[in-house]
Amino acid sequence: MRNIAAKSALLRTLLAQQLPTQPRDHFRTGLDAMDDLAPDGGLRCGAIHELLFDLTCAPPKSLALFLARAAQAASGGVIVWNDPKRELYPTAVSTAGIDLRRLILLRPRNAAQELSALAECLRCRGVSATVTSLNRLSDIEARRLQLAAENGGGVGVFLRPMLKNSASNYAAATRWFVRPAIRDDDTQSWNIELLHGHGGRLGLSVLLEVDRETGDVHTSMPLANRPAETPQIRATA
Repeated sequence: MRNIAAKSALLRTLLAQQLPTQPRDHFRTGLDAMDDLAPDGGLRCGAIHELLFDLTCAPPKSLALFLARAAQAASGGVIVWNDPKRELYPTAVSTAGIDLRRLILLRPRNAAQELSALAECLRCRGVSATVTSLNRLSDIEARRLQLAAENGGGVGVFLRPMLKNSASNYAAATRWFVRPAIRDDDTQSWNIELLHGHGGRLGLSVLLEVDRETGDVHTSMPLANRPAETPQIRATA
């Protein structure tokens, strides 16, 4: 317990040294088509934003990196990436335009420690974005993380599988369904649909493409409403 408390105190000290340049209510991602779908033309600061994906597909980490970079560019501070399995590839992070000196890797040992650490990072004003993969959250846990983000003023970018039993509890300002699109050797593509966001253009999607070599990201104009067979997740949390 002393070791955990000491590490928590050290984390708070490090984060406190990275204060944001200027608190903001919203930030734009830099992808105009995506921003146009979002409430108020951008993503709210002091809030959670979820990227949902089909369990048969890989989590959209490149998009999460892009959003984290946009949040950092808007307000300063550091990016915290929850990486308990040591899967994050530093070269990919650097290619995405993120300064590795302003990135903190979080590696909790168990679920209880993970939730506490995430809340600590979201609550800290020196953190512009906290990125994590989460499967299950209770109503209480979702609310706890939401309140932490509101207090800290940064954003949480949560990667969650599109399963009713594992992603039905949330307290996010926006939820986006990310599906792979046509791919080639040079470009990675997704359809990104806004599922939840009060005042946003629900049911519309944009095509996002990432150049694998340069890391450049761009979107097309909003697409037509989603097909009827697209799975939907709604919750009361």
